Amino acid sequence: MQTDQFIGRRIRDFVVEERIGRGGMALVYRARQLSVNRDVALKTISLDANLGENNEFRRRFEQEANLIASLEHIHILPIYDYGIVDNEVAFIAMRLLRGGTLSDFLHGGTVEFDRAADIFTQIARGLGYAHSKGVIHRDLKPSNILLDESGNAYLTDFGLAKLVEDSLELTKSGNILGTPVYMSPEQLRGVALDPRSDIYSMGVILYHMTAGRPPFDSTENNVVSVIYHHLETPPTPPHEINPKIPPALEAIILKALSKNPEDRYSTIEEMASALNSALGRRVTITSSFPAVSANAASEKEADSSSQTASQAAVKPDSQRPDSLIPDTTPSSETITLSPTPKPETVSQKRDVKLKREVIIGVSAFILVTLIFAVYFLIPRSPTQIPPPTVIAGEIGSGEESIPTSSEIALAQRHLGDDGMIAYITCTLDSEYHATQTREMRDLARAYNLRFRIYDSDADRYQQITQIEHARTDGAMGMIICPLDQALLANALTSLHESGIPMLFLSSAMTDTYGGIKLAGDDYATGLAAGRSGGEIINEDFDGSARVVVLEYPEMSDIVARVNGMIDGLHEVAPNAEIVARVRGGTRELGRASVADLIAQGVEFDAILSLNDAGSFGAIDALEAANISPDSVIISSIDGEQLALEYIHNNYFIRSSVAVNREQFSRFAINAMTRMLAGATLPETYLVPPGSVITEASYDELAEEATPEATEDGA
Repeated sequence: MQTDQFIGRRIRDFVVEERIGRGGMALVYRARQLSVNRDVALKTISLDANLGENNEFRRRFEQEANLIASLEHIHILPIYDYGIVDNEVAFIAMRLLRGGTLSDFLHGGTVEFDRAADIFTQIARGLGYAHSKGVIHRDLKPSNILLDESGNAYLTDFGLAKLVEDSLELTKSGNILGTPVYMSPEQLRGVALDPRSDIYSMGVILYHMTAGRPPFDSTENNVVSVIYHHLETPPTPPHEINPKIPPALEAIILKALSKNPEDRYSTIEEMASALNSALGRRVTITSSFPAVSANAASEKEADSSSQTASQAAVKPDSQRPDSLIPDTTPSSETITLSPTPKPETVSQKRDVKLKREVIIGVSAFILVTLIFAVYFLIPRSPTQIPPPTVIAGEIGSGEESIPTSSEIALAQRHLGDDGMIAYITCTLDSEYHATQTREMRDLARAYNLRFRIYDSDADRYQQITQIEHARTDGAMGMIICPLDQALLANALTSLHESGIPMLFLSSAMTDTYGGIKLAGDDYATGLAAGRSGGEIINEDFDGSARVVVLEYPEMSDIVARVNGMIDGLHEVAPNAEIVARVRGGTRELGRASVADLIAQGVEFDAILSLNDAGSFGAIDALEAANISPDSVIISSIDGEQLALEYIHNNYFIRSSVAVNREQFSRFAINAMTRMLAGATLPETYLVPPGSVITEASYDELAEEATPEATEDGA
């Protein structure tokens, strides 16, 4: 039996009968509204006396409640009444729904995609209407999405209860505001909000519905961690939690969860339309009709087209416009009677036969003439060059990739006036990749081949879009730095089927889709970095350091590199302990990962980084935490100029393994030129590894690079 201070109590026109839920500091009851004799949902929030008597709070509460009550939309739960009673309880009376909340619905795990799209679209309609009236919800979460008995979704609260709860929390010292699982980064920062904050929250909800959990879940003990993740950490791609999530759906979710509001959808309507399109649903944001699967529609059309002509005449499709329905009904206005034809004479038949023979003869002559003109007189298109022959499994050296002058000329003819080579980057946010891009562009220009850059910005899903953009723009050959081979499979298969030559800057490609790849020995490169790091650990920490590894597990060649780093470390410094393996690869990822470790109190003495870019991000985090360069050493890979400066000054980075970036760049353009010329090439070109750069070797390099001064000091 329920025991509750509000049950049986009358609050203005409402008699409280039964508690049906709670959320945060609010209690929700089924109550009877006496004046109209109906059941309602009554949300009550107990107030501190000081708050209830605060005129400014009362004014804000009534102002916002009045605004929200004015929102009349089919998917916004109507507010019947609101107020503050005896300075001790704020209440909101709403329509009573008996289908539970989306939160209840999610206890069963993931939601079937079409059902999730139905719920999302309905809520988006209500939310879009609110946004059009200048109202931002501010408190979107599954418990604020209610369902009726038929499963229709309704939006409730609009931050009104949160206004009360936050005011209460701010009157108490030491309290943390409610669990921010669904809050946007800007809301957590306390800055001004616009509708894109709600779009972020809707992205979290869509993630939860399709993946089975929010991107950053929380308990009472890790609220601060959740806030940090919302502010700084990219969410785990939801397909890694639920492999059934298609790439197009995942791209929509991740776009909505962009940290920068500018990178999200501009409106919730735009997001809902993208969601329905991604799932092949013919439903618009303003449609009141149920969604129809595109596949189902196609099947219906196929069934309709299989009907016989006689069936169509007897029972035409009544749903098509009349102008499109063939009229097979006889009409006295359109039927004319012809006289019975007379028998033809023998001479008439002979004349007809002769005419037929003359027509056939003339037609044959014209056809032969046209064929002759097409194949012998009209110049053939200069782009008709045979495709390249790639010998699967064969390995060649980079020197073999150098094109001849005739192959360069053929490649120019292949591209014609409008074609170009597209370079799909991994990122341009590092010296290595930016310099490599410039080197490839310069060499392509030297060969008089158009070259266009498409930056994936370290975003695996954006890379798919960039490939499609390049294809639409007229790319006739693609150089690709793949971020996720599995995710790119469909796009690469389509390129292969279209006959577009491809070259991959990755040794990890298990399928080159008829193209070729440039490969370095990633394991050996990592081994050298790990050994170098181990030697420094032996010198500075007597071999007993706690080590963090910056990795990027989505790319198998990087996995090989990281495995080499770890093996090299243990080979030279067997007592070193790896305390964490976190994401690196870009400056932002390196910074966020190391900052997260520092925030969690993880202690470490050394970092092994898969590249210099991740190392620079780690240094950003170490500097922000006021950690001394003498306390943490970093062994890295790439040999970028900034890394060399850090090595020279003993500033965190103590060694970096150089890779032959320039050779990768040169081999890439050379090999693509030969592919465009229709040459025969090996499937793999090997690029030799670089050397380990330490403070000592840096000084030697600097001396070699410094020209000897002449006698006159020039």
